[in-house]
Amino acid sequence: MFAEKLLRKIAGRREDAIGLDIGSGSVKMADVVLRNGKPYLKRMALMEAPERAVEDGAIAEEDLLADTLQKLAAKNGFAGGRVAAALGGRNLFIREVNFPRMTEKEMREAIRWDLEKYVPFSPDNLYFDFWIVGSGATEMEVRVLLVAVPKEVVDSLVRVVKKAGLKLVAIDIEPLAIQRTLPMVADCMVIDSGAAVSQVTLFQKHSPVFTRNIPIGGNQFTETMMEGLEIGREEAELVKHRGANLLEPVANTAEATDVVQGQIDRVVAELAGEVRRTLEYYQVQNRNVSISSVFITGGGAKMAQLPEKLSAILELPVVLHDPLLNMEIAPSFNRQYLRGVGPQMAVAVGLALRGCEE
Repeated sequence: MFAEKLLRKIAGRREDAIGLDIGSGSVKMADVVLRNGKPYLKRMALMEAPERAVEDGAIAEEDLLADTLQKLAAKNGFAGGRVAAALGGRNLFIREVNFPRMTEKEMREAIRWDLEKYVPFSPDNLYFDFWIVGSGATEMEVRVLLVAVPKEVVDSLVRVVKKAGLKLVAIDIEPLAIQRTLPMVADCMVIDSGAAVSQVTLFQKHSPVFTRNIPIGGNQFTETMMEGLEIGREEAELVKHRGANLLEPVANTAEATDVVQGQIDRVVAELAGEVRRTLEYYQVQNRNVSISSVFITGGGAKMAQLPEKLSAILELPVVLHDPLLNMEIAPSFNRQYLRGVGPQMAVAVGLALRGCEE
């Protein structure tokens, strides 16, 4: 089937393509090429996603989303282009498992029989892919990274891209897309904070081994400010990104500022608590695992002082990850604008980097 072949390209031959990231808050596109041996950002675009068009990583309003995507592509020179898209959210299942050494055909069949052990869906309703990431517990075993997603989630994505007049040439997964944009750190954690959900992924030896979705994202911080300060969404977004010291001009009193800051800190503490539980859960099952670095990216990561607050609670270094920081940039871009949107472009840029891999 067409969609299954696309999914199998995760570990297959890389193709030049525009990176397409469809999130619940916005739709992003990026075009990256190699120039003098270095990644070069040629074009980039983003647009707010229609409300409730994407929920829990699944497309809920296909026609509405296709229309938005078509407009974004046409306005920014991407119309009719070849794109690589990503899967994420609660419908994406990633597991690292041990299997006996066997041929690829035999392993695919063995995994199909065992899928229900790892994924709470019938194998008949899933697309899956896998690849070997290293040696297993014994010489007779290998470590296999298994990725599975409900068929309807993938098929819906294929239909939307086609309706938008674009050619879908590959489907990837969000953790692998982000990993291409990271520094060379073998064992780390990535928090991809979106509008509604934060996806936490643990990497061991450069491979994603565990992922979990936490229902806390940028919207929770925005709505806390809207309610506490009695301001609109647009003003709340500005305050959120500028920092706590700018609460005072929009709050009626210093007491109101303290109350709202306290509410924000409680949301941060809740997020940090869930992140810590995720790490502890995985470490209980894999006692030799250690995490030395934490990267936070995505639109929700842009809230002022969020990395510092998380670092203090987790007692781990937390770095705001900007995928554009060490990349050559076309001179037509406004650098100040790029600094503002960089963290939320990680998936789209990582998808575009597929074609830059050797």
